[in-house]
Amino acid sequence: MKKIYSLGLIIVLIMILCSGCILPDGKPLTTESVTEKVEERYGVGKVKVKRLDKKTWEISPTDYPDIKYTIKQKIGHGGVIPVPAYTDDDNRMEILGKIVLPKFFSRKEIKNIEFSDSIIKYKCNVRSDKDVEALCSKMQAMCEYMNEYYSPVVKDAYVIAYFKEPRRFIPNDLKYKKPAMRDKISKSKIVSYLDSKYGSGNYTFRKVPSDEVSHEGEVEVKLNEYPDMPFYLATSTKPGKRGQLTDTLYMDMIYNLASKFPASEYDSSSFLTIEGEEMLYGERYYGVLLRRYFKWGDETGVIENAQVTRKALSTYLDQYPVVNYTDYPENQHASKPPICMVVSVQF
Repeated sequence: MKKIYSLGLIIVLIMILCSGCILPDGKPLTTESVTEKVEERYGVGKVKVKRLDKKTWEISPTDYPDIKYTIKQKIGHGGVIPVPAYTDDDNRMEILGKIVLPKFFSRKEIKNIEFSDSIIKYKCNVRSDKDVEALCSKMQAMCEYMNEYYSPVVKDAYVIAYFKEPRRFIPNDLKYKKPAMRDKISKSKIVSYLDSKYGSGNYTFRKVPSDEVSHEGEVEVKLNEYPDMPFYLATSTKPGKRGQLTDTLYMDMIYNLASKFPASEYDSSSFLTIEGEEMLYGERYYGVLLRRYFKWGDETGVIENAQVTRKALSTYLDQYPVVNYTDYPENQHASKPPICMVVSVQF
């Protein structure tokens, strides 16, 4: 552990030194280097390069007279050790997006589309399978159009779509808890809590041993109904309830079920991931994130199949009251875990 801390300190010192004393790695952009770079994309003699200022160049592909974008030099971090290095970005996908997006999306939908370097990000809220189906169809059509008519422009660029179901009702107690350590809680208190919530004889519990580092010393609980899905005791940190026993059942069961979903029955790709997510893009979500990446041309039918996988995942989760009620086993407060499907296309 000391070696890790020492290495971290060395890296921080290197970054501090590099930021003020060492020139950036690599070479700054020149008109010649920019021209060589874009001719690899569009062909020799098929692009005009105009220098706008010290760090910015205007790019005009002659085969695409409606496209005119800029390349800008910036300083980022490169290599294993994050020393400053010359890099660049461009806004070609933003320029292309303004031309192509209105052909497939409404003005309201376009308001949810963002541009970042060579990426188009489409964030959309969905409430039904029909919503997902309609938006996926638009995404598929747009990608086909861009690949057919602007293939050199979009090469190595990305289109990323986020199909996000809204977060359902979540009790505030989920926000206010910390792990409960077995050595600080009496057995009688544990039994009393678990009996009152899950019923006597419906569970087992143990102190997590030291060889299971992630939860060492905590109280692991398993319900007889779900013997392969552990969760953990916690203590409340909510004002007025500090120190009271609670547990991590709801979110841990989402994690467990997401990991056990038979994804390979619907999509055997290694580029498909399905995970429980407590936080999603900086906000509390308490749901499942389905991600599928593919490179355009390497696979077909991926966007359509992602819908099928998402629908199967939703049906699968519906079978488990333990994640469809926040007060299981009372089952009075329904809260179906939302699904956010992210499809990333690289051209």
